[in-house]
Amino acid sequence: MSASQEIRRLRYLQAMGVPVYVSRRALPGAAVSSKYVLRESRTALVIDPGGEAEQRRTAKAPQTTASPAAQALRESLRQDLDRQKPPLKAASDRAGSREAKAASRQGSTPRFRLAAMMTKGRLWLEDLGDEALAQDQLQLISAMARALDHPVKDEANVAVTEFRWPLHENAQLGLSSDDATAALQGFLSRQLEENACVELICLGDACKTLLKDLAIPCARRTIPSSRDMLKHPSTKRDAWKALRA
Repeated sequence: MSASQEIRRLRYLQAMGVPVYVSRRALPGAAVSSKYVLRESRTALVIDPGGEAEQRRTAKAPQTTASPAAQALRESLRQDLDRQKPPLKAASDRAGSREAKAASRQGSTPRFRLAAMMTKGRLWLEDLGDEALAQDQLQLISAMARALDHPVKDEANVAVTEFRWPLHENAQLGLSSDDATAALQGFLSRQLEENACVELICLGDACKTLLKDLAIPCARRTIPSSRDMLKHPSTKRDAWKALRA
């Protein structure tokens, strides 16, 4: 900062009644600073030994009223600050708009959990919702996979992977339906390719809806969910017909 700028700053602070402090000594390793002092007009105090000290002190007291130039400078600075401050209503409107947009983004974010079960060269997918995958459901998937692989008699071990959306809660990184579709597409493509799957089986209408717009590089079938088949055993016949079609 140049000398003229520092002096102007000191005058502004003096006009506003803001005290200015300077260091008494240079600190180790600190840059050398230039110190400027503004000259102030001082009014000498005259003491009357005649016993009228209080009256004369009141009459001779320095005036505390700022000069017209200082008052004009203060008023100019105040107006500049007022112009820079945003209106309260506009600020509250912007805050409300940000909150509404954040709520809208959170409300439009799809949320789902998929269980990806790999066995016998087939990928079985089921929407879990808010529930956990039960052992009975895994046993049912294993039994159907073993039946499709007849007459091979070995066990159908089921490897389970869960896909959850959203993967995070950071709205700046993308939580829209398109982002969810792209992430699910990448997950399924990787599972199908790494395991050389010949078929993808959707368990339930909820899973079918999630996958309806995805490009699947293998055959695709839809059967009732394992939870529905365990709750309503009569639907197992329809599932078997769909698997054998």
